Amino acid sequence: MKLCCLRVSNLAAIRDTEIEFGPGLNVLYGPNDLGKSTLVDAIRLALLLPTLRRTATISSRGLVAFNPVIELTFETKHSEFWRVKKES
Repeated sequence: MKLCCLRVSNLAAIRDTEIEFGPGLNVLYGPNDLGKSTLVDAIRLALLLPTLRRTATISSRGLVAFNPVIELTFETKHSEFWRVKKES
């Protein structure tokens, strides 16, 4: 599986952002409190939680979400593209 694009809105300090992943290794860097860990949590939430309805307040790292939207697009090894969208 290869991550292609991540869009996150209204999750912790992230109001609205979209990241397109390139080929190979992608590195997120910057000062503290920019939302790097929140983006990693968003990927986990998109892939592992059945819904965001029960997570109006997400407590894994004290994340607070008000009507969060997480949209993750990825490519499988058979060159199929899939999009997972979670919203409350």
